[in-house]
Amino acid sequence: MTPKWAFRHLKRVLIFAVPVITLVTILGMVLALIAQGGRPTNTLLFAALSVAYALPCLIAIALAARVAASFVKTLYKIRTLGEAGSFLYRLIFGVWKFGPYMLIKEGKIAAGENSVLHRVGGPGYLVIYNDSAVVTERCGRLERVLSAHLPKPKNYPYLEPFEKVWEIVDLRPQQWTFPVRGMTRDGIPVICEADIRFKIDDRPNGGAPKPPTEDEPYPFTPEAVFQAATARWIREPDFKGPPMDWRGRVVVGFTEGILRNILAEYYLDWLLGPTGDEIEHPREVIRRRLEEQLQQEAPKVGARILSVQLGEIKVEDEQIPTQWIETWRAEWESQAAATRVEGEAELLRMEAVRARAQAEMLITLIRELQSVAVSDTELRSYLLAARLAETLRLMSYDPFTRAFLPPEAIRTLQRLQQLLGEERMLTG
Repeated sequence: MTPKWAFRHLKRVLIFAVPVITLVTILGMVLALIAQGGRPTNTLLFAALSVAYALPCLIAIALAARVAASFVKTLYKIRTLGEAGSFLYRLIFGVWKFGPYMLIKEGKIAAGENSVLHRVGGPGYLVIYNDSAVVTERCGRLERVLSAHLPKPKNYPYLEPFEKVWEIVDLRPQQWTFPVRGMTRDGIPVICEADIRFKIDDRPNGGAPKPPTEDEPYPFTPEAVFQAATARWIREPDFKGPPMDWRGRVVVGFTEGILRNILAEYYLDWLLGPTGDEIEHPREVIRRRLEEQLQQEAPKVGARILSVQLGEIKVEDEQIPTQWIETWRAEWESQAAATRVEGEAELLRMEAVRARAQAEMLITLIRELQSVAVSDTELRSYLLAARLAETLRLMSYDPFTRAFLPPEAIRTLQRLQQLLGEERMLTG
């Protein structure tokens, strides 16, 4: 305790005690003087009578203080009358030593949870570790944000009269793994675990994050702490789920809702089907979309997303309902029928093309043979054979015709033309 606080406490005590003692003393002397008929003949007797008449006044003051302590004990449900009296003493005269105090660490009250300082409020002190921040309340109004660095470094925060802890915010990075149940686009219930790492926002005015230091290993902004403290949802008393404070809002409120909406956009085949080397895995696509949307939503509760990971997407019920299997079967049969019809149409088109190619071959061959029919009789047989081979070979050069000739037929035509040429040379 510093001399300044000691002087302040002594000053308050004297301001209260001196007038009361003076008033009681004067009242006792007046009553003693009246008892002696207005003339104190014996000084010792006068002093004794003054004390005797002043004593009931002192007892009345003590009883009034006890009644006031009893009233405070009942009003605030304080455990003992001594604690209630000590609270009244501090409320009137202030603190005269370091105490009482509450210890805050790891986002909760480590010591003094059921104390008067917690139930009623100051005067008193808070010992806050670097991993926590406190939002106080006074007379039904949120007052200020306190931490190991606020309002001043190296000082323990002092709670004013009736100022008490309203909410404690954990400044350490949080990691929650939460199973999210959703429904695919084709109505299949699936489950996916979301692993979210986040912390209190440490970006002043939305800028770059504050770097951690030795004195402040978990940086934050007072605005983000205040926003996180006021983001709590009040649920029914028998609610069994996770607490819906700023952490629950990030995981249950934002993550669950966003991931459900994303899963509802995709079919189960796409979520569980194999992917190639050039195709991004569906889970990575969903993870990236989830992280982008969480980065936008988290500042609403004073948080900043550090990382987002997704587990394997599984069908929640291994016994997939029969109606979904029938739906898939009908869709697959419809696709197979469409493919079969397309194949049959392609075969008919190829047959038509082949028939047209054969007809063109016959027409070309007839025209060539007609030109040979008017030649000499001796050369007619040879010319017919040579022109036939040459015509077939030239027709094979057409890509449209060549597609319907096997390689053996082309090689046979080349060999036939070569033999006819050799025979012509021998004859000549």
